[in-house]
Amino acid sequence: MPPFRILFIGDMTPYLTTAARRDAFLALGHPVETIDPMPIVRPSGALPWALAYRTLRTPGVFELNRRILAQISHFRPDVIWIEKGTFVFPRTMRQLRRDSHALLVYHNTDDWKLRGFVHRLHWRFLRRALPLYDVHITSNLYNVEEFRRAGFPLVAHMELAANPAVPDPGPIDAAERERLGAPVGFIGHWEPVTERRILHLARGGVAVKVYGGGWEDARAREELRAVVQDRAVWGPEYARAIASFDVNLGIVSKWNRNHTASRTFQIPALGAFLLHERNEVVMRLFKEGVEAEFFESDDELLEKCRHYLARPEERRSIAEAGRRRCIQSGYFEPDRVREIIPVLEGPLRARAQRSA
Repeated sequence: MPPFRILFIGDMTPYLTTAARRDAFLALGHPVETIDPMPIVRPSGALPWALAYRTLRTPGVFELNRRILAQISHFRPDVIWIEKGTFVFPRTMRQLRRDSHALLVYHNTDDWKLRGFVHRLHWRFLRRALPLYDVHITSNLYNVEEFRRAGFPLVAHMELAANPAVPDPGPIDAAERERLGAPVGFIGHWEPVTERRILHLARGGVAVKVYGGGWEDARAREELRAVVQDRAVWGPEYARAIASFDVNLGIVSKWNRNHTASRTFQIPALGAFLLHERNEVVMRLFKEGVEAEFFESDDELLEKCRHYLARPEERRSIAEAGRRRCIQSGYFEPDRVREIIPVLEGPLRARAQRSA
């Protein structure tokens, strides 16, 4: 099938995987026009942004929806790929269905059932618009089954992946390793289960360092004061932090009902050692004890950390095998896009035949 024209709507903040997916379509020869919602909808200042996030009724949100509708009239896309789509009005979706004749594609790496009042408020338009999409693509396996049970016509799973835009840091000097790293590290937001696991390591005498958001909510905040860094690491610094940890923890979000996270792939893709929560998905992706290591309980986590911290050569062998697995099996965002293109080609071909 010849290349198809894509209107790609998603947050282009550097080092997000959204841009990696857009760039993969371009690299594969598809004409792409991009609308980045964030410069349009996000005002400066915490309070105006909180208002926009919760109300979805600020001037920037209305402007975004106008731009989407204006873009289809001159670009005439075959596919409108919308990442998350929380700022897109249901009436905009209905007009796209009526006027564009494009395939409307929902893509989301978050669970549509995310709990909490603020999330429900922010996602209210997206929830109402879900039935208006032609194709639903999600990294969440629970959502795949839920969307199919809801009767959506075409639902596909698109696994998370490493972002090729995150640069390999190369050798890390001793001073940088001391500043950023630790024997054990975790990069990710706070959740109760994550706190419990980190706390178990710290109480077990394992030196841990944590980067990420939301850790001000930790119940053992004082006890974790030396562990939690109270900041995020991003892009090149994120890669250097991963490379500076002897053991990188793969703890996935329970709120988001995840089996994997982007770091499930980014850590081994950078040649670092991954110790991941054991589940049926990750065990299919990496060979246990060969390409990554897994744990189930807090006690097994502590035991595995102690084991591998005492065995640097074993760690390095597993890390190198994990990197080879990522390359050979195609665990990067461009590989995922390549895999999903046939899902789009099927309905596009059917539409072309009907209009012929």
